[in-house]
Amino acid sequence: MKPQFALTIHNCAKTYNNHEFVFSPCSAELHNGEIIGITGWNGSGKSTLIKMVAGLLKPSNGSIHLKINNETYNYGEFSEHIGLVSPYLQVYEEFTPIEHAKIYCDLSGIPFNLNYTHELLTIMGLFSKRNENIRNFSSGMKQRMKYVLAFIRKPLIVLLDEPTANFDSKGTEAIYELINTHKNLGGGTIIATNDLSETEICSSVIHLTTI
Repeated sequence: MKPQFALTIHNCAKTYNNHEFVFSPCSAELHNGEIIGITGWNGSGKSTLIKMVAGLLKPSNGSIHLKINNETYNYGEFSEHIGLVSPYLQVYEEFTPIEHAKIYCDLSGIPFNLNYTHELLTIMGLFSKRNENIRNFSSGMKQRMKYVLAFIRKPLIVLLDEPTANFDSKGTEAIYELINTHKNLGGGTIIATNDLSETEICSSVIHLTTI
């Protein structure tokens, strides 16, 4: 089971070049076993908020911190506890899934577990392709590989930007299996989506609006 945690997003917003906010300041809290949805029109800032939580963009307003047991981590200090899946992330196509997973673990400073990698590849329907170059994969298969890399570090919190993009029904079922297992282990999940059906599994929903 995951340790007790609380991710707090307080009055957060983002501006570019000191212009108006991308979205109105928002607040939320995520705890063990919870799933938060982020919705809004295209361009409302869903991916921006995901990047802020992931530590890829600094908030222009407000604060983000993570408390694990009795220790508090401020913005930029807890990326090792985050797993991110997004269409804008890339995989290294010159490697096989096994090679890519091992390199990712080495770069992240975490032990490489071949059995767990096989388990993730099986869930995502990539086990039979484990020794093939990723360059030959379809866009959907490459997206599945991103899930393998996000979950291989056994993160406390997973951030999913458009989680079922490029997936068929079988791929979507695999994603929900991962999310449900993560939830049952006490992990937290944040989903940014335009698909309202994906919010049905959420404990709460943030609807972003522009000012």
